[in-house]
Amino acid sequence: MPRSRLSLFAGLGALALLALLYGACVEPRVLLFRDHPVLRLGGRPLRLAHLSDLHARGDSWLLHRLAREVAAARPDVIVVSGDLVHDVPAGREWEEIADATAAFLSTLRHTAPVYLIQGHSEHQGALIPRFARTGAVWLSNEGRLVGPHGEVLLLGLNQQLGLDLGGWGFPSPFRIVDTGDGAHYGATRGLPYRNFYSHYDPRPASLAAPSGPLAWSGYDTTCDVWVDGRETAAGIAVHSRYVVGEDRMIELHRDASRWSRRRTFSLHPHGSAFTGGRGDRLDTGVDPQPHRWYRLRLRTEVEPGVVRARAKVWPAGATEPERWQAWGEDRSPFRVAAGTVGLWAAGGGTVAYRNLRVTALDGATLLDDPLSPRAPQPAEGPRRPAAPEGFREGLRGTRLALALARSPRVPEGTPRVVLSHVPDVALEASQAGIEAVLAGHTHGGQIRLPFFGPLTTRCALGLHYAHGLFYFAAPNRQGVTALYVNSGTGTSVLPIRFGVPPRWGLIDLRP
Repeated sequence: MPRSRLSLFAGLGALALLALLYGACVEPRVLLFRDHPVLRLGGRPLRLAHLSDLHARGDSWLLHRLAREVAAARPDVIVVSGDLVHDVPAGREWEEIADATAAFLSTLRHTAPVYLIQGHSEHQGALIPRFARTGAVWLSNEGRLVGPHGEVLLLGLNQQLGLDLGGWGFPSPFRIVDTGDGAHYGATRGLPYRNFYSHYDPRPASLAAPSGPLAWSGYDTTCDVWVDGRETAAGIAVHSRYVVGEDRMIELHRDASRWSRRRTFSLHPHGSAFTGGRGDRLDTGVDPQPHRWYRLRLRTEVEPGVVRARAKVWPAGATEPERWQAWGEDRSPFRVAAGTVGLWAAGGGTVAYRNLRVTALDGATLLDDPLSPRAPQPAEGPRRPAAPEGFREGLRGTRLALALARSPRVPEGTPRVVLSHVPDVALEASQAGIEAVLAGHTHGGQIRLPFFGPLTTRCALGLHYAHGLFYFAAPNRQGVTALYVNSGTGTSVLPIRFGVPPRWGLIDLRP
């Protein structure tokens, strides 16, 4: 090979190595920039610090610098649009990440009130109460007046629940499945990993109505479950607020994914934590065998200051164990005292359910449903989804619709600002006349090549909306909905940023 060509390849290789070292060691760890958009929304002036996609991997110099810069800017309110933590399975690394992120939030709280929403990374329920103890406020598809004088209605959307109109989503996995002994209501799942629920929620009076099964408090639930593999996730939920957009419930489930690594059925709270101390025993010890029915029983008792849960699991048709196998007490301020029942599906494999029965603690029957198909299935072709009567797969409405329904009444002309993890909601928000949307998720592309731009933004709006300020026509006083996409400070998948240094936003809302 000619020496000139070898020199060219050597030069290109050296350049690539330098770019890799820069993208891994310099840009994501040392650089930090600030955007300063000014949005004229009407109403009183308000200064927001907008952080996004921290993907914290533990304590870091960059987090400390970010906290100092935010404090120096003296915002009235601090908002974080999800993905605060690097997503790892439960264990020592998870504890270190959670502690470092909680310490960072505590520091921010000394500067201004902090509002959070769940992104893709905040699916592990124990994070919610841990971060709330710092004084930060979680918003889950609901609105809150924020600012020293309630200047803005902040609508926080939860990425873990629901969909956006026109945005990306996954189809429901619930369907009629054949277990070999007949057709049953269940779910068939593949990748990507995601939680799906089917809840009992018949005929609500409105999107936010808390009546009916949502008012059930303290009851006894039994249900038969069947799985087709050792890794298949399965379980039931009680005291669930899911249908109205809250990631709050108590589950009896088994989840062999890398995030849980537990094949046995155990108790698991969402949005709270069992706080009975050493008296808690959350694992039943029952590892279900594939292609065999098991009966799940979950009993809750609600008293002033405490919610108790007890559980047992045994092969269907066998004698019920006399003693409870698992139990826990939740005495935290975040305990969920009332809600409906639901069925759960996640990860891969097929799960089926039958004979769901809910009784009040006084013996009255609240629900008795065999979960059998309500309509004949075709002899050939795919089985049709056929949710049992009164069951709802997903939320009562879109994330934004629920947030608007679950907001306080505000004076006319009060600006409404949506805090969302993904930018996709901007299309729905503009149709609703929302004044502004603050979002993240894209990382600005994370790797932005010269003359090409971002490789991906992983959102429905496309590559053009990787980072910055954009406007959509809207039926409001300004005639537009402003969308600010924050490229964030962390990394996901690869610990590299190239051409998209870490950023945060200082947003001035003006009349």
